[in-house]
Amino acid sequence: MQQWTGESRGNKFFQKLLAFFVKYGGRQIAYAISYGVVFVYTLMPSVRKSASFYIKRRFGGHFFSLFFHIYKLNLSFAKILIDRAVFGIRGDVTVISSKEDQDLCRRLLSKNKGLIIITAHCGCWQMAMSAFDFMEGDKYVVYYRTNKDVDKHVHELSGGSSPVHFIDSAGFAGASIEIMAALQNKGIVCIMGDRTFGALSNCVEVDFLGGKINVPASIYRIAGALGVPVAIIFFPHVSGGRIDSVIASSFSVEDKGAKPENYAKEAAVFAGCLEAFAKKYPYQFFNYYNMWSK
Repeated sequence: MQQWTGESRGNKFFQKLLAFFVKYGGRQIAYAISYGVVFVYTLMPSVRKSASFYIKRRFGGHFFSLFFHIYKLNLSFAKILIDRAVFGIRGDVTVISSKEDQDLCRRLLSKNKGLIIITAHCGCWQMAMSAFDFMEGDKYVVYYRTNKDVDKHVHELSGGSSPVHFIDSAGFAGASIEIMAALQNKGIVCIMGDRTFGALSNCVEVDFLGGKINVPASIYRIAGALGVPVAIIFFPHVSGGRIDSVIASSFSVEDKGAKPENYAKEAAVFAGCLEAFAKKYPYQFFNYYNMWSK
C-alpha cells in the first residue's frame, strides 16, 4: 500500500492558468481550454500511473481504454477545480441539498451534541461546507496541508475571510483534542474518512472495490465517546455551476472503548457509501495513489 503524501494533482501553473481564464473569460472558456490541457497532462506517465490504481479496479482494461478513463477522470477533476475557482472569484456556483436532507441535519443538531460530517476526496469536497449555511453553529474542517499542496481554498481565491475554522490533522494526537473541543461547543466538524494519516494502528481495514483499504477509526471513537451523531455526505458535481449535497447515511455510534477495531462496523458503512458513490460517479473519485493493501 502506498502512503498518501498530500501532494496536489494539479500544479501552480495549471491552477493559475485556469484562474486567469475563469476571471477574464468565464466558466465555459476555462472548460474549453481544459480539454487540451488535460490531454497533455494525461500523457505524462507519472499522472497515468497515479490514477491507474483506482481506474484499473473500477474499469479494468488495457492501455487505450485506461488512457480514456484516466483522461475522463482528470477532465472531471479539472472542471471541479474550475468551478471552485468560479465560486471563489465570481460566486457563481450553487450547492443544492434536498429539504429532506436539511431537515435531517437539523434533527441531528437538535440533540445539542454537535455534528460530525464525514466525506471523502470525491466530487466537490473542497466546497463542502458552503452547503451548510442553513445549520447554526461554528463549522470546522479537519485538513492536512503540506508544501506539496498548491490547492487554494475558496476564501483564498476570493480574498475574503474563511467561513470555517481549520483544524490541522497533523496536530497533537491527530487533532483529536481540537475536534473534541469543537464538538463539546456544539460545533459542526467535517473530516475526510478515506485517507489515513499517521500510524496505521489508529485505522481499520475495510472492503472497497474488490480489495482492502485502511481508513481512520478515531473519528468514530470520538463520536461514541461524546454521543455525537454522524452524517456521511458527498458532493457530486452535476453540471457547470451546480453541486449536489447528498446524505448517504447517518447514524449514532455506541461507545465501545479505545480499540480501533471496535469501530470496524461504522468504518465499513462509510466504505460502502463511498463505493456506491464511485460506481454512480466513476470519474469523481480523486485518490491518486495506491490505497489498497497487498
